[in-house]
Amino acid sequence: MDMNNIGVYSIYKLMQDNQIQFSYKGPITQDILISLGDSIKEKLHREDCDAKVVRKVFAILVEAAHNILKYSSEKTQLDEKNKSAGIGLIGISKTLYNEFAIFSGNLVSTTEAEEIRRRLEHINTLSKDELKQSYSTQLKQGKLSSDGSAGLGLYEVARKSGRPIEFSFSAIDDEHVFFELKVYVKVED
Repeated sequence: MDMNNIGVYSIYKLMQDNQIQFSYKGPITQDILISLGDSIKEKLHREDCDAKVVRKVFAILVEAAHNILKYSSEKTQLDEKNKSAGIGLIGISKTLYNEFAIFSGNLVSTTEAEEIRRRLEHINTLSKDELKQSYSTQLKQGKLSSDGSAGLGLYEVARKSGRPIEFSFSAIDDEHVFFELKVYVKVED
């Protein structure tokens, strides 16, 4: 890509106009997640955000990042032991409605996209009490997926947000789609 054709000011202005507080695109590793998390928590605390809101935003951001780490079809090799990290985009912006919008995006396979869509559609139909019950039931059952997780992340995201999770899938080619996730948290809880 020719950097002469990229208007850095255009990127800056896009971020400013959309009140993007933070954005990162690249490989998601545990080390990067810890570093980004510390920076985000510090920034939100400096803005005098309620500690409860900071915890919610941080928890949702971590879950979004973990989904990229585990499920992104775009990977990068981290070391000679075949350890890899998913590549994607995560960020936080403020909305006109006094909310934080936590967003993420990454490539997933078309097969995984259908599973993710099914899970998110189900989660979005649940009431607050049903979310809590489903979360508890899944936790008690202790069933782990093939990646070693209990599949609780999206339930936790919905519980922390208190409103439906927004998502979309955009076809890239026959085998991949771009998965976009948006979650909102009130600035003052």
